[in-house]
Amino acid sequence: MKVAIVSKSDRNGGGASRVAEDLATWLNDMGYPTDHFIAFNCKEPLSFQHNLYAEGRRYRLCRRIHQKTHEYGFPELFPVEYWLNLSQVLNNYDVVHFHDLYTAISPLTLALTSRRKLTFFTVHDCSAFTGGCLYPMECEKFTTHCHQCPQLPAGIKKDKIPDRTREIQIIKRWIAAKFNIHYIFPSHWMAQQAQQALNFKISPTVIPNAIDLKHFTAKKKLDVKISLNIPENRKVIIISAHVLSDARKGVKYAVAALQSVRDLSPFILVVGFCNDELKHALEGLEFREMGYISDPSFLAKVYSAGDIMLFCTLADNLPLTVLEAMAASTPVVGFSTGGVPEIIQTGRNGILVEPTNQQALNQALRQALLSVDLEVMGQQARKDVETNFSTGAFVERHLQLYQNFQHSLTKTSTQSVVAPEPVTNR
Repeated sequence: MKVAIVSKSDRNGGGASRVAEDLATWLNDMGYPTDHFIAFNCKEPLSFQHNLYAEGRRYRLCRRIHQKTHEYGFPELFPVEYWLNLSQVLNNYDVVHFHDLYTAISPLTLALTSRRKLTFFTVHDCSAFTGGCLYPMECEKFTTHCHQCPQLPAGIKKDKIPDRTREIQIIKRWIAAKFNIHYIFPSHWMAQQAQQALNFKISPTVIPNAIDLKHFTAKKKLDVKISLNIPENRKVIIISAHVLSDARKGVKYAVAALQSVRDLSPFILVVGFCNDELKHALEGLEFREMGYISDPSFLAKVYSAGDIMLFCTLADNLPLTVLEAMAASTPVVGFSTGGVPEIIQTGRNGILVEPTNQQALNQALRQALLSVDLEVMGQQARKDVETNFSTGAFVERHLQLYQNFQHSLTKTSTQSVVAPEPVTNR
């Protein structure tokens, strides 16, 4: 079996693309030849990574067409990457597995691919079933039909071009209902959201994300703090986000919670981009800006220095950040958002409260800082990752799904397959 993984970017281009690169890497490591096709490179490509848009004139043409359709309200409408490149290499593969499409890949590329090859699509955000937004937040229009979108993508000429979100969602619904595409969701929450908007021809499957534990070797927190020149006698709280100014990340709630425990003198590690506004908001707290960390071993070390991860995102799927903290034996305090309750159980491996409930968040953070069971919760978090989110189980679940889907389509082209749902830590 030879596999093609297709995603917007490489691991430095966001969590979804990182999952795609990890899967390609782990499949190759286990002896299953896999290539990874990428629209936008953010680092030097690995030996098995190739440009989805091809090279030279074809690359420029793909970019240009996608940019123009975006300007007119139909982002990535035309499957130019399929016409100009992907269609020419499909015969080399048995399985084609798509990941994040947003801003880079047409959903029609999935439809065309599924007419020739076993096709899978891991849904990392809501753009797979909305008119375009990554997360609808409080908006529920996606359950009926998207229109008058409050989150029109940047670049649309709102004063001249009508809202096309309804038409875009209709296309996505048509693709899910009419083509042999097996949708995969990292969380039950995301699957349930999608089922409110789509009717699937093929019953979807839930496969949780995974963490490569080889980077997260057991470390004593005291030793790590000393090596990073962090005060040994202080509780360390980590806040992490790729872009901390993103309102969806809930940074304002995290900052307010941190300010509420100033009397306990925590030391704050900020992992991500720390702008002047955030620095000002953290005044009165001792913090260190770590910036964006691409080295997984150093990231694991930083997480291991934390006593608590404060995670206040208001909408998310099955966040790698939470799994990484748990792998580093760092319990998570935060909001019960999206797929997070499928990872964190309050009192066992962390503490979750109702989203946007600032008072409850403040109390939970204080409770964790003063808890004599904080270290025990961290140890349990590590065990839960080892049990439920290992790379071996992740790859095996995908291989089983590939093989089951192949068998079902060989048996009958019209029968829907219900793949065995993996046991997850809910």
